[in-house]
Amino acid sequence: MSGALRRAAMAGLLLCLGLAGAAQAGEVSAAGLVFSDAEGGFVLESASGSGRLDDPFVVVERITGNGEAALTITGLTTGFGNRIATAHLTGFALTKIVRNDTNQTWQDFPVELERHRGEGSTYDDGLSFAQGPHVSRSIWAEGFASGRVIDEPHDGLVFEGGSIPPGGTVTLHLVVTDNMPAGPIYLVQRRLAPTAMLLPGRRRMGATPS
Repeated sequence: MSGALRRAAMAGLLLCLGLAGAAQAGEVSAAGLVFSDAEGGFVLESASGSGRLDDPFVVVERITGNGEAALTITGLTTGFGNRIATAHLTGFALTKIVRNDTNQTWQDFPVELERHRGEGSTYDDGLSFAQGPHVSRSIWAEGFASGRVIDEPHDGLVFEGGSIPPGGTVTLHLVVTDNMPAGPIYLVQRRLAPTAMLLPGRRRMGATPS
């Protein structure tokens, strides 16, 4: 084999190994759920935990672009159950540790649930951030002082009152429920037009309960 062919073969082998490593790193299983960065815009680094309030799933990621970053979550079924003791059919607690690996400072951090990619979760699709009467939702952020909870027409959150520079990290504490689990769901970082704000009396520094 000539030197040129040998170098080409080695480059092809390295490319295949690199692609295999990327695919493996982009999908992580933890206690019944599978988390993936297949939709792009960020790099999934790890996932652990069981989804209970005292042991939430902890997902560590780096957001690398300024567009959407959609975390794909599969495995939420009736058999998975509800691990946060609400009246919803299924549910879990999630801590999302996000490094700002972009060149822009984040002045806010919007998050939205999607049942179908590209379509916001609607009021009647069963998917929400534990929406319902008499539910104490454990939703807040380290790095932002306050937030907005959006239940209609789409399920979203907007954390505000902070500044996350390039290289900085924000930690989100969420709960997700689904009364009609079917297929993957998506937790998307995107720009939103807020439609509902938490009452001032229900805010506290460093946390956004609802």
